[in-house]
Amino acid sequence: MYCYIYDEFIRSPKFERELSLIETRLTDLGIAGKIVHLALFRDPKELIKDEIAKGAKTVIAVGNDDTLRKVISAAYGQKVTVGIIPLGKDNNLIAKMLGVPFGVAACDVLSARIVEELDLGFVNKKVFLDEVSVKANSEVKIECDESFSITPSRNCLVIVRNFSLSSEDDPISNPMDGRLDFILSVPERKLFGKKKNTTSFIPCKTLLIEAKEGIELYINGENVKAEKILFAVAPKSLKVITGKEKYF
Repeated sequence: MYCYIYDEFIRSPKFERELSLIETRLTDLGIAGKIVHLALFRDPKELIKDEIAKGAKTVIAVGNDDTLRKVISAAYGQKVTVGIIPLGKDNNLIAKMLGVPFGVAACDVLSARIVEELDLGFVNKKVFLDEVSVKANSEVKIECDESFSITPSRNCLVIVRNFSLSSEDDPISNPMDGRLDFILSVPERKLFGKKKNTTSFIPCKTLLIEAKEGIELYINGENVKAEKILFAVAPKSLKVITGKEKYF
């Protein structure tokens, strides 16, 4: 059974026509299902878990990357497949990386049902598909795979990636390789006031960050605070519908 999770922002009148086309196309393809609307005062995780308990086997986020993150958070550990119909101009990078086109065209990708088993990242028992960043200072200790540690000498940015596009400086982070990518960016001041970051790129399976004054990061719409933050990877733990043009 298909269940479509409509995010709150798509209630806007500007999405009415596109949603009508989507619902008609899903019916034509024989994959229409129950529609559930997220709302401000309803816990999305509990709402989605309730639909899974009622028998949903395929849960589709209709919205943007944040909608998909909510679905993934609830779907982890359940015997379900997830997918996305991206809507809106912003915040749809994950859909792009999965090879899913915008709007009604995504329905044909769902119907083709190319399913991949992707890794998920964990941070203090919270799951993530793409990446998490945290600002660290000189009082922070970073331990990678319990084999070596780093104590940055100045303010730095730590990024832990499970899935990302490649860039000029970084290769793609593949969500099927059974590892996370740890990026440490340390700013350096050069002559004439010009600044340049020194960046290290290290594959790992676990990453421990400790700080006496605590660490704060933002993940899946939540602020996480702790003296210790442990990152880990769960290989092949999420079934996702992808398109032929996926970036991995």
